[in-house]
Amino acid sequence: MSQLDTVLEHLGASQTFNTEVYDVKDVNPFHDYIVIATAGNPRQLQAVMKKLKSIPLDKDAPFHVEGSDDSPWMLLAIGDTIVHLFLQEAREYYHLEKLWFDLPHWTVSDES
Repeated sequence: MSQLDTVLEHLGASQTFNTEVYDVKDVNPFHDYIVIATAGNPRQLQAVMKKLKSIPLDKDAPFHVEGSDDSPWMLLAIGDTIVHLFLQEAREYYHLEKLWFDLPHWTVSDES
């Protein structure tokens, strides 16, 4: 079962912005989706990560977190979905979108 819908619900409820979803099923044997989103400040980034960590998973589903509490970029592998959550400056600096620009992708509305 895909975690994408649950991840997007949590991100939307947490008021992250500039959320992009990349469909990587055809190029990645381990994950189906990559989500890139931006948090407004470090406190929000930590709160969103805490919320995402609480998503229930099947016992065999992969789960991994990268990034320290003071990091401007956190990564969460949750089931079939990878989430990159950035502060604005870090997102602009690393510009991960350029890695997957040619894959199917869509923007998630910032409006609730």
